[in-house]
Amino acid sequence: MAGYFAKGMKLFPARIKFLTSVRRRKSISWRVVLFALCAAVPAGCSFEPPLKVPPAPTVKSYTSGSISKKIPAIGGVGAAGQAQAFAYGAKVEARWWKLYNSKAIDSLVHRAIVNSPTLAAAVATLQEAHQNLKSVEGDFFPQVGLSPTAQRIRQSGAGFGGPTRTYSLYTGVLQVSYDPDIFGLNRIVMHSFKAQEDQQRYALQEAYLTLEGNTVTTAIQVASLESRVNTTKSLVRNEAYILKIIRQQYHLGAVTYLDVVNQESQLAATQATLPPLEQSLSAARHALAVLLGRIPSQAHIPSLNLDRLKLPASLPVSLPSTLVHRRPDILSAEAQLEAGDAQVGEAVAKMYPLIQITGNIGFENGRIANFFDASSLIWSVAGGLTQTIFDGGTLEANKRAAEAALRAVVADYKITILNDFSQVANALRAVQNDARTLQYEQQAYVSALRAYKLARWEYKAGSVDYTTLLTAQVQYQQSSLAVVTAQSQRYEDTAALFVAMGGGWWPKQYRTVHKHSVVEVSKTQMTRPAATHPTVGK
Repeated sequence: MAGYFAKGMKLFPARIKFLTSVRRRKSISWRVVLFALCAAVPAGCSFEPPLKVPPAPTVKSYTSGSISKKIPAIGGVGAAGQAQAFAYGAKVEARWWKLYNSKAIDSLVHRAIVNSPTLAAAVATLQEAHQNLKSVEGDFFPQVGLSPTAQRIRQSGAGFGGPTRTYSLYTGVLQVSYDPDIFGLNRIVMHSFKAQEDQQRYALQEAYLTLEGNTVTTAIQVASLESRVNTTKSLVRNEAYILKIIRQQYHLGAVTYLDVVNQESQLAATQATLPPLEQSLSAARHALAVLLGRIPSQAHIPSLNLDRLKLPASLPVSLPSTLVHRRPDILSAEAQLEAGDAQVGEAVAKMYPLIQITGNIGFENGRIANFFDASSLIWSVAGGLTQTIFDGGTLEANKRAAEAALRAVVADYKITILNDFSQVANALRAVQNDARTLQYEQQAYVSALRAYKLARWEYKAGSVDYTTLLTAQVQYQQSSLAVVTAQSQRYEDTAALFVAMGGGWWPKQYRTVHKHSVVEVSKTQMTRPAATHPTVGK
């Protein structure tokens, strides 16, 4: 049998030539059939409505009232007292966290980008959207299939009054089907999937930005809590020293035992604040470990010193008209608008006829040696049209539902812009007010420290009673911790401003693409610090 098949393959070109000459005399040749199946062009019209993105706000500022462009320096608080200035219209640096001049923070952000499962999930979701887009793009091409079959058949003669028949049947058919996109349904569906891919790309960029901001902010919180723990331990030592003096004075008969008890109570109260602070510090370290994609026991978080951080001096502030084209969450909402717009067009296009062209060509014979004979040729061509006549209002309801969904997406887009502008306004005011708060807290600390030292000296000299010393002691304790909190808040709100401006680093593969264009993704590995994430094209 294999020999007959090989012989038939050798004779195939000559028999095809013979077939062509035979069929050329017919009114419709099989070559014309194939040409008709494959050469149709998806011209036609489209029912996708024009995209109407709500205009960007025309305001020139984010807040009501004026904000001073310069924030003066604050003395006595180290780097946290750095003078700052708003640079309106300036571009946010990609790796803005480096402005803190902290190798520890830089290392933490690097590790978070490389190891974060949140980013890995966002990358996988983008890859899924990209492959879904490639899948629907295949609808623009003819679908070709090959169906070879071999049968051995035995038929009873009872059905046709003859003897029993046993024979073989070999069939090979090339099947072609094509949907000419007359009413633009395929193009609209493709636009919808492209918009969904863009939305996932911007969602990935937002995940990068959020991860960077959360890592920096949490690292600053860890540094702040470490400083507060150290400050509280220092206060405990000071109060223990006061207690020692009071006990000595009590043994000398200079004070009553009530003063000793009151100081012991004050010392115990200060010591009681340590466990909650240490618990908060542990929780912050554990949260930072999660951002790094590590179990807390394996995170290896370095020690962070609040006094060694540098406060960024220049704060870029994007113009309101620029912000809507920079923040990934706004761009993601705009991509959702495009998808919703395409879905309305898809619902309308489904109300019109669906046209399909199909064709088959092949050979069928009972002997392999004669498989390619002219008499074995079989073919068919068909064109079909499907039009809904009555559906009980289903298609119209689907269109209205898509229109309502689009209106909801438009409203969500406006809400996103409102929330983002509010976030920027809050960050601008916070940076300004944090400086004033730190200035006042530092002044209060200096006064409280002076009063505490004076009260302690006069108490030892017997000039004031214990109540005066205790009051000065409590005020000094509170002002010491308040300064640390104000320092930390200034660092955190500066980071919040960079995030609000949409600044952030992400690989080039995941940056903005042109609307309604197939995404070209590099197949090379990303440059560090995100070398572990695969590209979309893989």
